[in-house]
Amino acid sequence: MEIREAKQLDLESLSLLFHAYRHLSVSLPIASTIQDSKDWLIERFNSKEAIFLIAIDDGNLLGFATLYQGFSSISLRKYWALNDLYVRDKARGKGIGSKLLDAVDRYAITTNAKGVELEVSIGNKSAQHLYEQFGYEENTQYKRYFKTNK
Repeated sequence: MEIREAKQLDLESLSLLFHAYRHLSVSLPIASTIQDSKDWLIERFNSKEAIFLIAIDDGNLLGFATLYQGFSSISLRKYWALNDLYVRDKARGKGIGSKLLDAVDRYAITTNAKGVELEVSIGNKSAQHLYEQFGYEENTQYKRYFKTNK
């Protein structure tokens, strides 16, 4: 198995897996298409707004992690937001999530980032356990807020 940063030639297979992930993660409108997911992904890739780390085995894309760069005004350093971590159903239980998280950690170190931030659903205990095994700590100092544009 290989874990590496996605390249242009990976975008077709990544867009299919990304679209499947989106359908599992949120309730998408019926009108949402694979092409919508692909277009969005390609735009993030081409504009260098995101880093996609992928897990490939025997030519099959098994999972991915998406990183977005953030900045800390206090520490005057960048950090990475781990926005997505997904492993295909049939590939779960094989340590792929752990390998992707390890790659995320190494990427943060090699880019001299302050660290990695993530959020996880309150009910997703297995993901919480995995993150805690990797040294992630729950933020109990700050509340997070979000305002939806109408």
